[in-house]
Amino acid sequence: MMQQVHTPASQTHPESIGPYRLLGVLGQGGMGVVYRGEHRDTGEAVALKTVRVASEAVLASIRREIHALRRLHHPGVVRIVAEGVWDGLPWYAMELLSGQTLRGFIDARPPLAATLTQLRRLCTPLAFLHGNGLVHRDLKPENVFIRPDGRPVLVDFGIAAQSGGAREVLQVGGSVVGSEAYMAPEQIRGDFVDARTDLYALGCILYEAVTGQPPFVASRSAGGVLHQHLRRQPLPPSRAVEGVPPELDALVSRLLAKRPQERLGYAEDVAAALTALGAGADEPGTLRPAPYLYRPDFSGRGEVLGRFARALEEATQGRGGCVFIGGESGVGKTRLAMELATEATYRRLAVVTGECVPLGVGGGSEVRAAPLHPFRSLLLAVADRCREHGAGETERLLGPRGKVLAAYEPTLAQLPGQEDTQPEPVSLPPQQARARVLTSLRDTLLALARAQPLLLVLDDLQWADELSLSFLQELTPEHLGTHGVLVVGTYRLDEAGDTLRRLVQAPGAMGLELERLDAASIRDMVRGMLALREAPAAFLDTLVTHASGNPFFIAEYLRAAIGEGLLSRATTGEWRLEVPGERAGALVLPLPRSIAELIERRLAELGEDGGALVQLAAVLGREFDGELLSGAAALGDEATLEALEELRLRQVLEEAGEGRLRFVHDKLREVAYGRIPADRRGALHHRAAEAVEHRHASELPRHAATLAHHWSQAGIHGRASRFFALAGDQARTAYANNEAIAFYEAALRHAAFQRDAGAFSQDAESLALERVYESLGDVRALTGRQAEAREAYTQALARLSQHERVRRASIHRRAGKSWETHHQHEEALRAYAAAETALNASPGELPEDVWQEWFQIQNERITTYYWQARVQEMTELVERVRPIVEARGAPLQRARFFQSLVQMRCRTERYRVSGETVAYARALVRASQESKVASELSMTRFVMATTLLFHDEWAESEALIHDALTEAERVGDVTLQSRCLTYLTVLQRRQGRVEETRRQASRGLEVATAANMADYVGAAHANLGWVAWREGLSAEAEHRARTALRCWQPLSLVYPFQWLAHWPLMAVELARHRLTEALGHVRALLDPTQQRMPDELTGPLEHAPDWERTPPEHVRLHLAPVLEAAHRLGYL
Repeated sequence: MMQQVHTPASQTHPESIGPYRLLGVLGQGGMGVVYRGEHRDTGEAVALKTVRVASEAVLASIRREIHALRRLHHPGVVRIVAEGVWDGLPWYAMELLSGQTLRGFIDARPPLAATLTQLRRLCTPLAFLHGNGLVHRDLKPENVFIRPDGRPVLVDFGIAAQSGGAREVLQVGGSVVGSEAYMAPEQIRGDFVDARTDLYALGCILYEAVTGQPPFVASRSAGGVLHQHLRRQPLPPSRAVEGVPPELDALVSRLLAKRPQERLGYAEDVAAALTALGAGADEPGTLRPAPYLYRPDFSGRGEVLGRFARALEEATQGRGGCVFIGGESGVGKTRLAMELATEATYRRLAVVTGECVPLGVGGGSEVRAAPLHPFRSLLLAVADRCREHGAGETERLLGPRGKVLAAYEPTLAQLPGQEDTQPEPVSLPPQQARARVLTSLRDTLLALARAQPLLLVLDDLQWADELSLSFLQELTPEHLGTHGVLVVGTYRLDEAGDTLRRLVQAPGAMGLELERLDAASIRDMVRGMLALREAPAAFLDTLVTHASGNPFFIAEYLRAAIGEGLLSRATTGEWRLEVPGERAGALVLPLPRSIAELIERRLAELGEDGGALVQLAAVLGREFDGELLSGAAALGDEATLEALEELRLRQVLEEAGEGRLRFVHDKLREVAYGRIPADRRGALHHRAAEAVEHRHASELPRHAATLAHHWSQAGIHGRASRFFALAGDQARTAYANNEAIAFYEAALRHAAFQRDAGAFSQDAESLALERVYESLGDVRALTGRQAEAREAYTQALARLSQHERVRRASIHRRAGKSWETHHQHEEALRAYAAAETALNASPGELPEDVWQEWFQIQNERITTYYWQARVQEMTELVERVRPIVEARGAPLQRARFFQSLVQMRCRTERYRVSGETVAYARALVRASQESKVASELSMTRFVMATTLLFHDEWAESEALIHDALTEAERVGDVTLQSRCLTYLTVLQRRQGRVEETRRQASRGLEVATAANMADYVGAAHANLGWVAWREGLSAEAEHRARTALRCWQPLSLVYPFQWLAHWPLMAVELARHRLTEALGHVRALLDPTQQRMPDELTGPLEHAPDWERTPPEHVRLHLAPVLEAAHRLGYL
């Protein structure tokens, strides 16, 4: 390690770190700098290494890994004597070794027997390291020191990886650490690494020690070193040098196998093979390493994986889709998804993985992770690509969508081209804003896939939040099938909710249910975990009987058997059963026969600190901030690190990245949580809540749901109610409406619990119940639960002071709007009357806030009269309100008044509007421009455009529609986009522009479908039917037009532009001599709810002879010129 002390002049270094004076630099690389140091008090010489970290978030994770190394006490592993953090960088001090490295030993070209003996000695610390669940990952001659007595010492772990685990963790593309000449294929690919990765490196060292060079050297013919590791077989050592026995060739070949499963599995086995080849025996008294298990091979899923392979191949060709994998807990859903992700990487698909994480235990928990949490990794992948490729790529992937999505992943706002150039999203009504979020995420996903086909894997969808499931509903087969996006989701069958089940059963989705493993697959799995070609037959038979085909149970059972000493490795490398009093033919293992009991036994064996920590971890959640756990535990830094290391070694907790920890399997958390006594459980939740409040004091609203959960479980109802209400506000802001409702209802429940328990306890929190009821009413109304909304409004009014006249009036008005939504107009009018009574003021003398509410009440009344077609009352109210609005209305109020006025006149004039109505529309635009409210201006441009369309002023109408459409697309307002596309298509159709009508109608169909706007879906079909009719495709025209009528038929309000379908249908029916059906379309065109046709068309239709008594030929002769006129006027 200490070859030469030097200090580069180009780089400044600290004089001291911790208690150590720094005397010079021993070496440096990508991971950090190694200094020669001296303890200022004792004079002890050390090698001190700093470790570079990508972010503060991973600092705690690296410190835990350093601590794991510090706990290793073995003469063949460098001793870590101290650790800490300096200037934000973790560091650790190691004993300073003297002597040569294995590199010097190899370069000296000793005899073969000495070489084999030295490598035999190296197997001992390697076996010890692996037995402690660690993998070196950078094993090479330079990282092995040789003490003066010849014993090798492993150094520079940089940082060692942890191996093992009962549950697969959905990760793809891990960091590549190592040195090219000694890297295993799985390490190069960034796949999962285990002890066999180090054994591959040991094989490379053995090859070099015997032949004088590593197995692969870059050359023009063979390619680069990494390519050869992946693709080429090495030349046998006996072909490179003389005197190499065939058994040594075989050992090297086995160690350098491309697949880890084909290598020797344990360093002890390598040592035994080297001894057989003539290496010196191990020193007496050497400690046996702890036995360990490997991650199992992927067994019993070949058929399922084959189906996925076809789906991946389709995705590489740009044809994506959606696949859902269901199954019981532990059956292997995540492992299947991992294998699929690995296969996708080989096929050059981009892979993004996400996971749904619950906070509470059990499927009924009302607390979920943050909205769109499983898509955070997708947004981070987008951010990484934007940083790599700059502002142009940021514009392509995000553009104005970036600031919409930054509410869910804040780092997007700081990307190149986002912070300064993109405006803030304009304010939209809640439903439109929610749709904007979903379409923004969808369009960003599809834009990412345009650069490279994409596999998006989402684990544990049974715990998905509402908005995430809504987004998956947004991804139609049309979107995925044309963009090369394959979405794969896993879920527990027994915890799937109604929304998830509808997703799985949706048209175009593929659903798979994983069955338990059969006996042959269980045997394969056990052989893989033991790294044997054959395992003890009696043990296999027992396991097949007890495991019921559940892979997680199998892994737990094996782990328990080893932990109890029932299954152990002999010095020969064989696994042996030690079951007292039992014969192999009738084997009965003294182990529990359920997963829960196996986990119970494992947890019961933890030490005092480990047991306390796992209970607190179970309270914090499936995944949590490691520093939060440490702070809440209050065990002290050293004791906490010790307890965490015990939990890692026993494979209870594992690193989750960025300083976070997680349970290896959710079953571990469930059992750990269930073991906590009820009284202690409440106390732990109390401690967790306090820790969260302390750690996140400056951003409590972001953690409101977590705090609400902990305070509720702690029985502190006042604080729980406060944070549930705050969580409701947060969910509402994120457009997670159903979750907001659940939070508000929970706030009210806990407020009632607090009241029943005594409102003046020391933990009492005051909650403005009327505000919670009011918010609850608003969100219920937004989600269509109008009767329940009115119940909440009634409760709010009951608690609101009579002096709060504006708020009371506003609540009455919103209650009226809820009646109006269901077209219960009289009830709505009564509510508006109650609202005006609550204001108790005349409009001429109103203060500003009262005037604002009074105006909104009148506007709602006008709208109600509009829908009731009560023209006289509407006209009278408009005339009463107009002078007041003109005298004191703000620009925005005037704009909304004129918009109501234009809507009223459009309806009364049956959408063939007069010049006076056009003038009102122009007044609307002027008022909107004065208001400077961008969202209002877009909508008023659209209203102006449609008014001009109904007045046959096509050129100006088209220009305005394009302006409104451009702005709607910029801000992500899909509702306005759908409206603009619909009437732009109508305008183009009226002018006979067939190709443009086809293009815009197809686009309009996609947007209207996404926006769930059935009236505009129908319009798109009708316009495509007209295109088909113009092209002579009468069957297609009829199909499209009838589809349109089916879209319009169930609407509560009659769609007034059904001529879009009736004209082509009438032409088709006449051409087929089906006069009765044609006359039905005539009657539909004349219906008073429909747009009035020009007199040139309505006259002949209204004044025609008695159709039923007229000969068919005369009817055809009468209608033929009408059809010609309709064609000329742009209706047909």
